[in-house]
Amino acid sequence: MSALLIIGAGGNGRVIADIASSLNRWDRIQFLDDAPDLDKLDPDFPVIGRCDDLETIIQSFEDVVVGFGDNAMRSHWSERARRCGCELSTIIAPTAVVSDRASIGSGSVVMPHAVVNTGVVTGSSALINTGATVDHDCRLGDSIHISPGANLGGAVQVGDRSWLGIGCAVRHSIQIGSDVVVGAGAAVVSDVGDSVTVVGVPARVVTVG
Repeated sequence: MSALLIIGAGGNGRVIADIASSLNRWDRIQFLDDAPDLDKLDPDFPVIGRCDDLETIIQSFEDVVVGFGDNAMRSHWSERARRCGCELSTIIAPTAVVSDRASIGSGSVVMPHAVVNTGVVTGSSALINTGATVDHDCRLGDSIHISPGANLGGAVQVGDRSWLGIGCAVRHSIQIGSDVVVGAGAAVVSDVGDSVTVVGVPARVVTVG
């Protein structure tokens, strides 16, 4: 048994702690967070310091994962942990279905009841949230977030740090760029460039940059 450090004690981080506890791989699970919601914290998973304490305490943990749902925050703290010489842990919920022929990048989390099918490849620190489905041969970049209930058809490509909102649907073979936000419930039926927000059915660009 060993110790797991989770950076970020918000809702997403607390779900990760709950999943990690169910895996029975760690006898100690603790958080770093700058402004924890103390009323919601589980005493079994204490906050032991601020995020900037990472470098001073990381050597007392065998495993580290970043719990922020925000892609930019997750990317920043993942890179900072790696600079400490740490290989980030990958956490997959027991109720998730992940093909043996899928490749999940280091530091990634697959939440309960998500489905990741054959041939899927994710970058590092990817977040595939509760009940999301990622069909065959998708390519997902670093620090992406596939929100609860989102559905990706086969061979979809998603660039780094893009966020696909709750319940959205992406047609097969679509390419979505980096730093994109796809609104909740959107239906993406054509390719999307970098650094835009798309919403609606069918999805259309509402912001650029």
